[in-house]
Amino acid sequence: MERKINRRQFLRTSAGITAIGAIGCAEMITANHTDSRQVTNPVRYEERKLIIILFGGGTRSSESIDDPEHRYILRLWNDMVPKGTLFTNMRVEHKVVHPNSAGSIMTGHWEWDDIEWTNPVAHPTIFEIYRKARHTPDTAAWAFVYASILAKTGESSASDYGLKYAANVIEPPTIPRSAAEEIDKKLREAANSGSTKEEIKTAEKCAEIARSTSQIQLNGLRSEKARDFLNSRYSQWKQDKSTTSHDVFLADAAISCMHTFAPDVLAVDFGEIDCAHYGSWSRYVEAIHRTDELTWRVWQAVEQIEQYKGKTLLLVLPDHGRELDHKDQLGFIHHSNFYNNEGADEGCRRVWMLALGAGVKSGLQIDKPVPITTAAATGLEYLGLNKSSGAEKSVLNLIT
Repeated sequence: MERKINRRQFLRTSAGITAIGAIGCAEMITANHTDSRQVTNPVRYEERKLIIILFGGGTRSSESIDDPEHRYILRLWNDMVPKGTLFTNMRVEHKVVHPNSAGSIMTGHWEWDDIEWTNPVAHPTIFEIYRKARHTPDTAAWAFVYASILAKTGESSASDYGLKYAANVIEPPTIPRSAAEEIDKKLREAANSGSTKEEIKTAEKCAEIARSTSQIQLNGLRSEKARDFLNSRYSQWKQDKSTTSHDVFLADAAISCMHTFAPDVLAVDFGEIDCAHYGSWSRYVEAIHRTDELTWRVWQAVEQIEQYKGKTLLLVLPDHGRELDHKDQLGFIHHSNFYNNEGADEGCRRVWMLALGAGVKSGLQIDKPVPITTAAATGLEYLGLNKSSGAEKSVLNLIT
């Protein structure tokens, strides 16, 4: 049986494909909450929605909010930031690695110190807390993640939580190692030919190979309805002729899910920005630009779908940054050695968060240090629910 190609190997082979093909009064829900902010947001707690989008893969502030021209986040900066509150100094205080950061954002606790990503996170996730409190079906909570190393960010091993209340988790299609090697060989040969026409033709052929040999993971889905949904999306993707981008697949699936199930808690963790590991600046910033566009598309869906419009809190933030540039060293390529934290500098640890949506102050900028783990409690408070014991506190009071 063939082994599946891992994420970085897929990025390496698919980069050539994607680069060419897709250049009333609020009701009290918990005893600890007051209604002091309901004047600015009269939407009932049961009607509210929470969406968290991660600029996953590691995004430096220098290529996003600190860029004077904001060249790679034009949608975010021009269309979304003016309507919301921007935190400019979000802190990654733990291991600078994707699953740890993403899992920590979803629970409010620093997760996976042992780096055992095949295990669930240790503390209740926002999905589990919501589903348990509201007695909702599995279709009320979804996580769209770019790699299998994030498959456990939707469930925990916490007592009285776990799979019974976990999110449905969707991963992009994967391809066998043999197909990846064939694609890599064809792309290299086309690149060496010196013919742009040949490169385009080869890229199209490689996209066909990727679609025809691909597989989809169903283990993260909690019900037959969820499995039927993903099988339908996957079937459409295999028949498509456009980009094979993982992140585009996730965005399309998430928006389709919003139309189909109108989930109350939804997370989308993009990840193609991690192609920076292969040392290509152009692909790195192109991936940031693509993530910006896809984030905007999800926000447009929020603004257009009746169940979400005027009822949703959207939180957008990178999972972490990347290293600063030093003499003779291109820092954007790496984001520290997560075994010993070597290289975990300010470029890795300082990121940002945009809060946007119902009741959120517009045009506000907050520069004080705030841990990325505040996202969980902030979202839960918006929904009228309490964070888990020991989780980082909410910052909802700063933005509403």
